[in-house]
Amino acid sequence: MKKLKGGCYCGAIRYVIASPPKWSGHCHCRSCQLALGGAFVTWSKVPLADFTITKGGLKHIEKTPGVRRGFCGECGTTLTYAAEGEVDGQDWGADAWFATATLDDPSIAKPETHVFVSHKQPWIKLADGLPSFDQF
Repeated sequence: MKKLKGGCYCGAIRYVIASPPKWSGHCHCRSCQLALGGAFVTWSKVPLADFTITKGGLKHIEKTPGVRRGFCGECGTTLTYAAEGEVDGQDWGADAWFATATLDDPSIAKPETHVFVSHKQPWIKLADGLPSFDQF
């Protein structure tokens, strides 16, 4: 597979992924809403070794203990999400999570689910037929 590229709005940060996303989904949690300024965000993940920053450097914020969000210090684009620990036996540190819309071609990711719909804004109507979960 050819490497897929992405980056921030202003171009100060660029990255490549060496494999197609192995998961993609829409997160409606309040933390994502505030961090990205939208009703939800679509995240994708690849194995950590398959994600490389090729230009620039991320700035990080850790407002929620154990959760680091990476963003461009120039334009503010949120690019990455990293969490410590395990959820349902999954090691969150084994994968690189990135904002799907920051791919040059976001259509390569196919969202599979909606998570944290317990935080979903009431004016969002889910009609895409994807499974929905109150939490992750």
